[in-house]
Amino acid sequence: MTTKEKFKAMLTDRGMLESQASAVLAEAIPKMDALAPGYKITWNRPAGEYINSFYGVMAPTLYAVAKRWIEENAPQAWCRPMFEDYKSE
Repeated sequence: MTTKEKFKAMLTDRGMLESQASAVLAEAIPKMDALAPGYKITWNRPAGEYINSFYGVMAPTLYAVAKRWIEENAPQAWCRPMFEDYKSE
């Protein structure tokens, strides 16, 4: 599993469809990259190259993007409550 696939799994594990998770990830990657200026996140390398806390630090940004995406594109999505605790971007 790559780093990108792990983040996608973090979304699908909360109930998003694969296609929805892909759309969210496309929007979230630039925002997560911006959190680490001067550092290049290796999206296509093995996920295990990062410690678990890396994913925990990035999760709020990922889930905030997901919340906004759901509000704009799938407001009736059954997984919406899984992202309600995160501030929309």
